[in-house]
Amino acid sequence: KPSTQGSKTAQYLGPALRHLRERRGRKQYRVAEEAGISKGTLSTYEAGRSFPSIPTLFRLLDSLGSSLEELDRVLRRLNQ
Repeated sequence: KPSTQGSKTAQYLGPALRHLRERRGRKQYRVAEEAGISKGTLSTYEAGRSFPSIPTLFRLLDSLGSSLEELDRVLRRLNQ
């Protein structure tokens, strides 16, 4: 179940996840399917309305072929 705690973090993480997905030309439903979540859940993450659990975040990054380091770089760039 998505967490709504840390809503400020979710607001920043969501656009970063969307950025990574779109930069790779991936569709929401594919990434969600590979990460074992629904498209709607991924949509709430990307919109910053909720925050994925740590295991889900790692599955999303794996599905995107990304890493925490890359996510951190995107977060820093988007929130300067």
